[in-house]
Amino acid sequence: MAQTTQAQGEAAKRKRTRSPAYPYINLEGAITRAREFYSKEQRNAANVSVATKHWGFVEDSSNGAQTVAALISFGLMKDEGSGDKRTVRLTQEALRILLDTRPDSSERVELIKQCALAPKIHKQIWDKWGTDLPSDAQLRHTLLFEWETPFNENAVDTFIGEYKTTISFAKLGESDKITEVGRDSTVAEKVKIGDFVQWVSQGMDQFRELKKIKGFSEDGAYAFFEGEKTGAPVGELEIGEAAAPPPIPPPALRNPLTRQHADGGRAMRQDVFSLDCGDVTISWPVPLTAEMVVDIKDWLKIVERKISRSVDSPINAEEIK
Repeated sequence: MAQTTQAQGEAAKRKRTRSPAYPYINLEGAITRAREFYSKEQRNAANVSVATKHWGFVEDSSNGAQTVAALISFGLMKDEGSGDKRTVRLTQEALRILLDTRPDSSERVELIKQCALAPKIHKQIWDKWGTDLPSDAQLRHTLLFEWETPFNENAVDTFIGEYKTTISFAKLGESDKITEVGRDSTVAEKVKIGDFVQWVSQGMDQFRELKKIKGFSEDGAYAFFEGEKTGAPVGELEIGEAAAPPPIPPPALRNPLTRQHADGGRAMRQDVFSLDCGDVTISWPVPLTAEMVVDIKDWLKIVERKISRSVDSPINAEEIK
C-alpha cells in the first residue's frame, strides 16, 4: 500500500505543470540592476553576456539570464537579436525612472507603479485582490490548487514574497488605475518542453528556423533551446510546427547506366553500389580496348588496398576476395 501511495505521488510530480512566469527579482532589485547597467552603458545597447558581467554574474549563468528576463518583464529593458548576437538596452520608462531625480515627481511614481504591474501574473493578482490580499497561507493555497495555471509548490513562496515586496515598494493603493506595460503573452502559459517555437522580438523573427525548447528558467520566464547557449523570454515565443523531415531519396540504381555526353564525346557508363553509410560509384567510358581493361583491373587492386586501410577493424586479404 505504501509503495502504491509513493508511486502515485511520484506520478503526480511528473504531471505537475510549471509555475506561471514571474520575475526572478522584485522591482526594487530590478531598478537597482537597471541603474548598474546605466552606469556602464548609459543609453547604449550591450551584448547579453556583457550585461550579465556588469551585474557580477558569470557569462551564460542562469542568474544573469533570469535577471535580464526580470527587467524585460518589468518593462525596464528590451532586447534585440538572438544567440551570441542578442543585445539589451534600457527602455524609455527605465531611463525616466533613473534620471528623474525630482523629489516630488509624480511621473516617476506613476511609472514605478506601472512597472510593478507589468508582469502578467502581478496584474492578475492585483485585479483579483488589490490591496486586500488574503493571508499568506490562503494565498498559497489558492495559487497551488485554484489558480488557472497552478504554481509549483517549490516556487510559490518565493513568488509571494517577490510580489508583496514589489507592491509595497511601488506604494500601490486601491484607487490606482494602472496602464499596462511590458510584453507578457498567453504563449508563456502554453509553451512546454519539446515544442518548436519562433522567437519574435521587435516584430521580427530571431531564429532562422524553429527551435526546440529543452528547458525553462526557475521562474518560468525564460526558455532555453537545443543548439543555443542563451534563452529567450517565453512571452515572445510563437508556437510553430517542426519542419517535415526531408523525403527519402529513391534507392540507388544498381544496374549500369549509359550516358552520352551532350557535346557528342565518348559515352559513359556508371554503376552504383549502395551501403548503409553511403553509395559507392564507379564510372567508365565506353567502349574500352582490351589494354584499357587490363589497366583498370590493376588500378582497382590499388583501390582495394586503400579501402582495406579505411575499415573500422583489421581484415585480411582472404575476407575481401
